[in-house]
Amino acid sequence: MERTKVMIVDDSKTVHAELSSILSELIWNGKDLDIEHTYGYEEFKKIFVPEKYALVITDLVMESDDAGIKVINHIRHTCNDKKTRIILMTANPEKIPTDLLTRDYDINAYIEKESLSPFSTKLTVLSLLKTYQDITSLEQAIVTLENVAANASEMSLPELLINTFLQVRTFLCLKLPDIKLTGEIFVNNERIFPPKFMNSEHLEYRYDFHTKVQKDNILFVVYSPKQLNSLETSYIRSLLKNLQTSLISTKRSDIEEEFVIMLSKVIEARSADTGDHVNRVAELSCYLAEYLGFSSSDAKLIKKASALHDIGKVGVPDYILNKPGKLDEKEFSIIKEHTLIGFEILRNSTLNIFEIGAVVALEHHERWDGSGYPYGLQGEEIAVEARIVQVADVFEALTHDRCYRPAWSVEKAVEYMNDMKGRQFDPMVIDAFNKHLKDMIAIVKSNYSEEV
Repeated sequence: MERTKVMIVDDSKTVHAELSSILSELIWNGKDLDIEHTYGYEEFKKIFVPEKYALVITDLVMESDDAGIKVINHIRHTCNDKKTRIILMTANPEKIPTDLLTRDYDINAYIEKESLSPFSTKLTVLSLLKTYQDITSLEQAIVTLENVAANASEMSLPELLINTFLQVRTFLCLKLPDIKLTGEIFVNNERIFPPKFMNSEHLEYRYDFHTKVQKDNILFVVYSPKQLNSLETSYIRSLLKNLQTSLISTKRSDIEEEFVIMLSKVIEARSADTGDHVNRVAELSCYLAEYLGFSSSDAKLIKKASALHDIGKVGVPDYILNKPGKLDEKEFSIIKEHTLIGFEILRNSTLNIFEIGAVVALEHHERWDGSGYPYGLQGEEIAVEARIVQVADVFEALTHDRCYRPAWSVEKAVEYMNDMKGRQFDPMVIDAFNKHLKDMIAIVKSNYSEEV
């Protein structure tokens, strides 16, 4: 594995030396960081390659007062690189643009040089490297899933099973980035992976998954140095179940509902208090869609897509995601980026579920009156799927504990939903919500097992 690349953009050699000294003490994925140095926007522009760097640390004021903003715009807009994480530093906070926190700059952290300390710098850098790795892993896994869905009917069973193992390894690394997983795959008692001439490394914990595909008996073995929890083993089972469907289906959009929800639960597990949020939002969204006249098949597609609404939180640092109090303005500007991150992760997929999921991820925080984010869309400019999921998302969130507040009573939550009719929420969706309120309340009071 190559060393992770970090670029420092600053016109001060002293700052370069100080940051290099701090970052040289960090180890990421078993290796030290590969640090590159540029000394202003113009030099940076000549050297920067999109998605080559995990992190760019840029000063604000260099050859001009807004040179750092030009660096950010070059990464995000000229190069359309949404993956590279960005830290903005400055010794001149008075020169920060007044719209820094409201415009689409997509800065992932902010450091004032006067308060620069080795500990806080290391903490910030490690947090952003983790989110970069998570985003990259998730993108790779979705591409793999899309490839399997598109080519399953032409793939041999061994090819599908090996792709499944690679996907298991990629996704579990989202939660356990330092974990080393190995595995064995047997078809009718004959080992097909690893090849017979290679030795298989048996780690401390062994997990056996038995399944049957048509007439073939499959034993799927995963070895881990750490004990896997029920969510992680359930994810593997749902992936294997989805494989059975993929092998016999000719529909590229035919992905098992429970697999998509389990995928989202693996991401949601980073948050300390979301619990069964994904399941309940999916159920609420499905029922609301049916009440609004969607066909059963379309309502089920919205149910699957709704599970992806917060998938962009994979790019939000843990310290913000799980902060036990109210977010400050800078932190809230960072967490708002999860809508754009989710859209970027999903938007290039040709699978219907991910196409709808991309729109839901992008727009589920837009508001009917135009005061939402990221783009301030208004009324029917917002996709109806996103309008449905927003109502489901907010009602579920209000009625359950969060790290920053206790759960509201159902009565208070229902009152809020109606107070926000025509302001935050689509009146048509709230009318359907009210008409079937008993069903809505029953869903938010439901408990789901981790196995979906």
